[in-house]
Formats: sequence, C-alpha cells, structure tokens
Amino acid sequence: MKVSEKMTENPVTVKSSATAKEVAEKMKEENIGTVLVEENGRLKGIVTDRQIATKVVAAGKDPSKTRVSEFMTENPVTGSPDMEMEDVTKIIGENGYRRVPIVEGERLVGIISAADIVEHARTCQTCMGNIFNEVAKAER
Repeated sequence: MKVSEKMTENPVTVKSSATAKEVAEKMKEENIGTVLVEENGRLKGIVTDRQIATKVVAAGKDPSKTRVSEFMTENPVTGSPDMEMEDVTKIIGENGYRRVPIVEGERLVGIISAADIVEHARTCQTCMGNIFNEVAKAER
C-alpha cells in the first residue's frame, strides 16, 4: 500500500514567524501534538508539543515572544506519497519518530503517523510483523 492512501492530507501548518503560544493554541484547537512549519507550500520544519514544553516553557522563555524558528526541528526527515507503507515505517522506527511529513518534490502534501501505520497493519497480515518490529525500535 502506498503512503498516499493512508496519509493525512492538508496537515495543520504554521509559519516560522508564529509564536510558541500561537502554536500551542492551534494544537489545542485542533487536538494535535505536532504542527508542520511551512513557507509558500514548502516544508521548513516541524514542532511538537514536547518542544514547546522543553525548549520554551522549561527553558524560561516567554511563549508569546518566542518564534517557532527559534526551536523547531529544521529540515525534518520526510517521506513521499508514492512510498510503500513499509518504507515509511522504517523511517519512523529507525529514527524514533511518531510522525513523518510527506512531500512531493518540494511541496508539502501530507503527514503520516505511527497510528496510521498501526491502522494499516490491522488489514495487512504480511506487513504486521515487519511494522511492529520497526515501531518497536522507536521505543528504545
């Protein structure tokens, strides 16, 4: 199965000039823990709720003044919509990620999560063993 069949299209994004407070509010509103940073349709970075907690709040920075560009993960590892699910699973497992942005060329087109992969595993008996082995690597 291709990543394009399981990915979330039109992921929630922010500009790198957004503040940590604005991103946290967007996360709360959308009930998500990861936001992609994009400029003109191109992926620039990724921000997680954990980064806001550890790199902004715990570091004593003012969330209403700290820009995403100051703490985001720049140039994150990405996948493509035409990848096989098993290949993106390896990216998640080998890197300990929970989500991978999906780009086509340089254009951001979606995001896929470990939960999407687990959902896929329920319908693919052949893939299940491989997928669980790769996701288990993320727990280390």
